[in-house]
Amino acid sequence: MKVLILSGRFGFGHEMAANAVREEFRRQEPDAEIIQKDLPAYFAPHISKLIYKVFGLVAERYHGIYNLVYKISGKMNSRNRPSSPIIYRKFRKMMEEIRPDVLVCTHPFCEKSAATYKAKSGRQIPLVTCITDISMHKEWFAKQADLYLAPTVEVKKNLIGFGALPENVLVTGVPVRQQFLKPEQEGQNHTYKDGTAQKHVLVMGGGLGIMPKLEELLYMLHETPGVKATVITGKNRKIYETWQGRFDDIEVLGYVDNIGKYMRKADLVITKAGGITLFESLHSKVPMFIIRPFLEQETVNARYAQGKGFAHVIWDKKENFTAELRKILEDGRRLEEMKRCMGTAHQEMMDTGLPQAVREIAARGRKMRSCHHTRAERKEGQNEHKEEHGYEKTGYPKYIPQIKRGLA
Repeated sequence: MKVLILSGRFGFGHEMAANAVREEFRRQEPDAEIIQKDLPAYFAPHISKLIYKVFGLVAERYHGIYNLVYKISGKMNSRNRPSSPIIYRKFRKMMEEIRPDVLVCTHPFCEKSAATYKAKSGRQIPLVTCITDISMHKEWFAKQADLYLAPTVEVKKNLIGFGALPENVLVTGVPVRQQFLKPEQEGQNHTYKDGTAQKHVLVMGGGLGIMPKLEELLYMLHETPGVKATVITGKNRKIYETWQGRFDDIEVLGYVDNIGKYMRKADLVITKAGGITLFESLHSKVPMFIIRPFLEQETVNARYAQGKGFAHVIWDKKENFTAELRKILEDGRRLEEMKRCMGTAHQEMMDTGLPQAVREIAARGRKMRSCHHTRAERKEGQNEHKEEHGYEKTGYPKYIPQIKRGLA
């Protein structure tokens, strides 16, 4: 079986979800061929880096424009698909080269491109859409999709409202990598019997390394007794070089592959409210502290996490977030209660594990592969029949002209 996973590096959460699906496939189906592609980079290899750089700049400095575009696209017809002939030709070329048995998409652009291919080519390859945000943006829906991995029950209800069949929507949460699924005892083992116990704080700004009020935050953590911190800046080299080695009680790291290890050591994670980060925290059972979310989908995610009781969110720009953070770090019972809420939310939000979802995807891929073989065998049998009876290129047996001459 051959699986093609398509994603894009718009904030890195989509790519991390794709990595999670790939890891689970390799764990379950060691003989399967798993191919993962960055679709924008495949379509435009010479300018994809520029596209991602502009995206990061808009998300960081011009988030008002980003949110406006996000809201407008959400009001557009959900059935709209990329209709560019160039996109279709490039997608068709990729499909002819790889010939996968199933498609998995973790970004709306990838899903819409695949939907366009299915609609125009008529090929019935299974299309699986993995939704990476709690906010149900209409761009995630395509009638050509055969299976959805939804992050919450609420998103499933929205998909059904758009026209998806209930049996084709699995509530899995946003898929996370294997490193976040390790048993809890392998990581943190904290008790909060007194307020002076040392706490470990993890600070993350998402794959782009963006965190508002970072300077104020780091000085506060440095000046708070009994607190040690680890800061992961992602691929933001400027932030890393600015703060690396500044404080002896704050470890500053760049991009790391083993974030799960740091999460399991933490008592609290200070982070953006990205969909993938939210579910990584849920699986790691680490409460969240979110400072002034400014991107539209992250605002929705933050409200959801706050409503479930496992995140404290600072909304007001005038609010003294350092004072609120210090209160939480000094209140062991509050941290334990937030952690308890994470366990409850984990049970409420997901009814299907990623292993079960991958088994369903694999079953659909095997069914498609079986159909391919059946058609190939049928075609081979037809060719053998033609060869046996001497069919020419016209499709008629070679003795037909002789009969015609006899009749004449």
